[in-house]
Amino acid sequence: MGGFTFAEPPFISGHAAAGVVEEVGDGVRTVQVGQRVVVVGSTECGTCYWCVRDQPSACEQIFGGMIPPRLVATDADGADVTADGGIGVFAERNVLREVQLVPVESDLPAEHLCLLGCGITSGLGAVLNVAQVEAGSSVAIAGCGHLGLWMIQGARLAGASQIIAVEPIAERRDVARRLGATHLVDPADGDPVEQVRALTEGRGADYGFEAAGSTLAMEQAVAWTRAAGTMVATGMERPDSTVTLSAIDFAISAKRFLSSQTGGGHIRRDVPRFAGMLERGEIDAGPIVSARFGLGEINDAVRAARAREVLTGVIVP
Repeated sequence: MGGFTFAEPPFISGHAAAGVVEEVGDGVRTVQVGQRVVVVGSTECGTCYWCVRDQPSACEQIFGGMIPPRLVATDADGADVTADGGIGVFAERNVLREVQLVPVESDLPAEHLCLLGCGITSGLGAVLNVAQVEAGSSVAIAGCGHLGLWMIQGARLAGASQIIAVEPIAERRDVARRLGATHLVDPADGDPVEQVRALTEGRGADYGFEAAGSTLAMEQAVAWTRAAGTMVATGMERPDSTVTLSAIDFAISAKRFLSSQTGGGHIRRDVPRFAGMLERGEIDAGPIVSARFGLGEINDAVRAARAREVLTGVIVP
C-alpha cells in the first residue's frame, strides 16, 4: 500500500466533531437534514472487503479519503488545502463523506458528544471490543491522557479487579484515580515495568494497554503484560517508528499483540452505544474536558495540548 502521507500545510486540522446536518448529496442514505451527527476519525463503508468480513477497523475508505489527505479547498493564493484525516473539522462548516458520519439521537452537550468521534470510541473500544477484558482481571495502562482515561473507565465497566494507571503527571494520576484506577504508578519512582509486576504478584498484568503514543510506552506495555496475556497498542509516535521487542516476548511468551484502530472500527454500532453510556452516567466526560477554546484560539489550544497543560481542549466555533 506504500508509505503513509499525512497533511502538509496548508491544511485544516481536527478529526472528531459533533454537528447538525444542513444539506445532503443525492446518494446519501444514512444521514438526513436536521440530524445531529458525530464526525468520526475513521470510516465504516459497510461494503468493502473488510467491512463485509466484520473487520471495519481496516475499512478501505480509511486509505481512500483519510490517508492520503483529502483535497477540500484552495486558499487565497490558489494553493491546495487538505484535511486532517480526510475531515478537517476545525472550521465553521464542513463538507464531509457519509462514511465518517454517525447519526445520534441525544441531548448531550456538543462538547461531550464530539468526544465520541475519537477518544471515547477508541478508548472504550480497545478495552471492550479489541482486548475483551474479563471481569476480575488485572489491567495496566500506559498514559493517562484523553485516551488512557477512557480505557480506565472501560476497564472499570468490564469489572477488572486491578486497574493500574502509569502516568508521570500527578494531576493526571489524580483524575485516573477518580475515574476508576485502583493503583497509580509514577515512572519517577522506578522502572514502571517492575512496579506493575510488583502489583501483580510478579506475573505482570493480564492486559497491557498503550495510550501514550510513544514506542517506549509500547515496549513497556509489552514487558508488563504477563505470559499468555494480551497487549493492545493504540498510538503512533511517527509513521516510521519502530518498536523493539525481545525475541522471547515476541515469539514464545504466548502473549497476544493486538492493534486497535478506533476501538475496532465498529463506529455505527459503538457511537450510539457509548452515547447511551454517557447519558446514563456510566462513563464521565466531565473531568476529561478540561478546557474550551474558540475557533480563533486554535493556536492556543494546540500549544496547550503539546505542553500537556490540558487533558482535552474542545474547540467551540
